[in-house]
Amino acid sequence: MIIREKVADHTLRRKMLWLVTLVKEKKSLYLAIKALNSRDIKEIAKKFTYIDLSPVTISKRHDAKRLDSLYKFI
Repeated sequence: MIIREKVADHTLRRKMLWLVTLVKEKKSLYLAIKALNSRDIKEIAKKFTYIDLSPVTISKRHDAKRLDSLYKFI
């Protein structure tokens, strides 16, 4: 997984993986951030931007072979 390969800080890596899991479970990034209850959410978001990855997951129902990162368009 990209997060495991590119994030060296164990604590930050664990929070990022937990956020991705919560997004899938809660069906909303906002609710996942609330459930994560972390003070350093800005640092987590910056790290997602740095590794060019979005924490939002796509349902298996959608047929998506490849999607460019939204951060490239910002």
